[in-house]
Amino acid sequence: MIPDSVIEEIKSKNEISSVISAYVSLKKAGSNMQGLCPFHNEKTPSFTVFESTQSFHCFGCGAGGDVITFIRKIENLTYVEAIRFLAAKCGINIPEGDGNHKYGVRKSRILEMNKAAARFFHTALLYSDEAKAYLVKRGLSKSTVNHFGLGYAPGRNELIVHMKKLGYTEEELTYARLAGKNEKGIFSFFRNRLMFPIIDTSGSVIGFGGRIIDNSSKSKYLNTPETIAFNKGKNLFAMNYAKDYCKDEIIICEGYMDVIALHAAGFKNAVASLGTALTKGQAELIKRYTVSGKAILSYDSDGAGKEAANKGFRILTENGLDVRILRIKGAKDPDEYIKNYGADAFRELLKSSENKFDFIMNNILSKYDILTDEGKIKAANLICAEIAAFNSSVERELYAERASKRLGISKESIASEIKKQAKKKMTESTSEYKKKLHDKAIGLGDRINPERSANLKAATAEEAILGIMMLYPERMKEVFSGKSDLTEDDFVTSFNKRVFISLKKMYEEGNSDVGVLGEIFTEEEMGRIYEMKLKRNGLESSSDEVFSDNISALKAEKAVNETDIEKIIKAKLSGKNTDK
Repeated sequence: MIPDSVIEEIKSKNEISSVISAYVSLKKAGSNMQGLCPFHNEKTPSFTVFESTQSFHCFGCGAGGDVITFIRKIENLTYVEAIRFLAAKCGINIPEGDGNHKYGVRKSRILEMNKAAARFFHTALLYSDEAKAYLVKRGLSKSTVNHFGLGYAPGRNELIVHMKKLGYTEEELTYARLAGKNEKGIFSFFRNRLMFPIIDTSGSVIGFGGRIIDNSSKSKYLNTPETIAFNKGKNLFAMNYAKDYCKDEIIICEGYMDVIALHAAGFKNAVASLGTALTKGQAELIKRYTVSGKAILSYDSDGAGKEAANKGFRILTENGLDVRILRIKGAKDPDEYIKNYGADAFRELLKSSENKFDFIMNNILSKYDILTDEGKIKAANLICAEIAAFNSSVERELYAERASKRLGISKESIASEIKKQAKKKMTESTSEYKKKLHDKAIGLGDRINPERSANLKAATAEEAILGIMMLYPERMKEVFSGKSDLTEDDFVTSFNKRVFISLKKMYEEGNSDVGVLGEIFTEEEMGRIYEMKLKRNGLESSSDEVFSDNISALKAEKAVNETDIEKIIKAKLSGKNTDK
């Protein structure tokens, strides 16, 4: 347990706008600060930092909380890890606790094991003629091998023996996914593989990738399964190096060897996804370090590579990145291209990468025979629909001219179709936006409080009560000192009831800082909690009448619900049909 006084000191020394400014470009907006939300794609700033309350809230996606919640969400950390992260920033030392994590082993312990295992693999490489011959064949120099900490996993259980000598138990090795267990006992997870340490942006070895170096029937690549320290959907290979070089542009590859070859050739802004198609978490990581927002996808030229590029393109553009696609000709991947033609040729190839429109148009044209009327009409309709999605009139005019030339259709006809498609999209967009607002208002699709839509009146009253209590400590005192007849039993929805119970415990412990709830609520839940507080930030919210009216409304809804349940039970007992 970290004392509340220490947490408060850490927060006071990490001024929220200063911390967030390292991730988001903030501008003054009255007494607050505003910027583009780092948690969802937006073009108009809806992310607000309230310096007076040392909190933040996004009016677009609902993210919100204090500085600890922000660091939890942006750095993918637990509550305690976020506190330690901030403590390190301001020079406060927090002793390591003895408590175990829910997985059975602390994250720090797993990181220690991974570091020790990486050293073992790197040393083992020196004694494997087969592995060294493979590296020579792939053209990797000794300095490159050392730079990336490459290693070799022997074919037996040498790693387990070594790790036990260092004091790690079989249970710990299994939790870290360095070992597995079957009916025959414990075994090394990686065997007879070239090893690639996966290092996060803070320099910790969070996992490994292993590649076969022979022609065995085993899977070509094997990654560490997910642990508390490793989430492959939120990390990228070599991002620990690329983060210092990708401010203007980042190159995203398919495999480890491509990235290593690019770095060796001087392209230090290259990274690779970890054996899966790009994810939203990886896109957010890229966006965080690539200030320009420019990304080049450089995937293999085979079918699987093209499919991965299609998916990656969609994920990256949805997260606000300016993506280009590199079509590699004369080689199957960047590694082979550089070996065949050199670094300068690859640098020129990067300049010819396709932008979003060219990529989409070429994909459409590859599916239809535009020498036929039917094929040309279908292709033209699809291309015009894509052009209509661009907000810039300059882009639409430029792409209309390009489409006209490729399709052999007059620019006027293309422009007319684009105008029609744009009007259709505007109508659909407006309708969708209204539907989202309506659904949000009645609580449909609410992942935080799924019971809200079925108990709208009660949930609305609950949120008002909780918001007022958090905003005005005297209301919390009134409720929890027994001056009010409001209890946890009056709450209808489970989530809001949890919040009420947690506030009561917080009050009984003499704490008035809502941020401490982050220890038991997720960062998404904390966003909702802070939103309740923010919504009541008005003078009328403190009045006795508003507070008592919402309590009365909640109790009335609770009574109605209980009456309905009693009716259903009685009807069931009497054998009546209650389906309606």
